[in-house]
Amino acid sequence: MYKKKLPRLIKPAFHHGFLFFVMALLIAGCSTMQKQVRSGWATKEVSPGVQLSHKYFSSLFHAPENINMINIDLADTTLKISIAYNDSLLEAVSEFGKADNAIAAVNGNFFNTHIGGSVCFLKVDGRVVNHTHDELDGTLYLPWLDSAALAIGKRVEIIIRPPGTGWYQNHYDFPTIISAGPLLIWNSRIVRQQMHKFNDTRYSRTGVGLTKDDHLLLLAVDGNAKESAGVSIPEFAQLFKALKCVSALNFDGGGSTTMWVSGEPENGVVSHPTDNKKYDHAGERKVANAILIMRK
Repeated sequence: MYKKKLPRLIKPAFHHGFLFFVMALLIAGCSTMQKQVRSGWATKEVSPGVQLSHKYFSSLFHAPENINMINIDLADTTLKISIAYNDSLLEAVSEFGKADNAIAAVNGNFFNTHIGGSVCFLKVDGRVVNHTHDELDGTLYLPWLDSAALAIGKRVEIIIRPPGTGWYQNHYDFPTIISAGPLLIWNSRIVRQQMHKFNDTRYSRTGVGLTKDDHLLLLAVDGNAKESAGVSIPEFAQLFKALKCVSALNFDGGGSTTMWVSGEPENGVVSHPTDNKKYDHAGERKVANAILIMRK
């Protein structure tokens, strides 16, 4: 009788103990990663209320990563977030930034590489520039690339697209909406992603995040190079989470990823865009739109 009960006593104890051990390792690993991400940035103020930060990680997610970040204090009422676009021609992010005398800029949402224009919803200053082009194939459009948006008005928010309805009709209170995806963080929780090459492969990535204390973070992670591997979508979400964002959204990436700051060397391009297949600052890809930080 004792022999029959013994396995029942040992197995549950071993099973629960093992689970607690694994959970402790995961929590410790997460905490270590967050500390690594939050410390050691080289930061400078490029304009009142706007900071540029840079950090090179020799090993983040077990790979080298070069990351640039722009931190905007949304409480500064002299600043504004704007969208520059061209609906028929493609332009470099640096060109968009210089043309509007911006403080800084990053590339915007996904676009038609053949004829120009966004393939996701775009409304600027009350005018709908582009509707969602969900009729396009998977090389130009994927549904989750239009699942959320950066909405700009009297306040700046990340919003989710309501199912079965249009952006314009349901978010009329925001004069400017630029949609993209996937959504990375919502209500302080990392969003679970579906398995897909776009999500699972490490690329250069551009994204935006909002913190609880009303700061907007713009991130550009270099990729496609031995110097910087880039990140997957789940890793990108972990990065924003470590930076204490309560919501975050992925924008166009790969060869499009570009961060530009007025007055910086290399024509202002602080990231390493890779459209020229080199790890330098000269490989800007021409894009359909850009997110600008400006002074009112």
